[in-house]
Amino acid sequence: MMKDKKEELDILLENKNLDWTLIRLPFVKEGLEVRTVKESLTNMPGIIISNKEIANYIVSQIDNKTYIHKAPFIAI
Repeated sequence: MMKDKKEELDILLENKNLDWTLIRLPFVKEGLEVRTVKESLTNMPGIIISNKEIANYIVSQIDNKTYIHKAPFIAI
């Protein structure tokens, strides 16, 4: 992990009162496609995702507690 990203993660982990989810992405392409997004906490599940799929995924996570204090990879 890059030093600056490690420092950012440490700040998030230190603040126990903050609910956060860090979404890790593959190559992002512009598009209106909306396909089923794959998730993984350990490996990138694909190589591409559209900006609309990212937006839909973020909205779906607002009330979802599955990835609170976690950093899932998402892809198609």
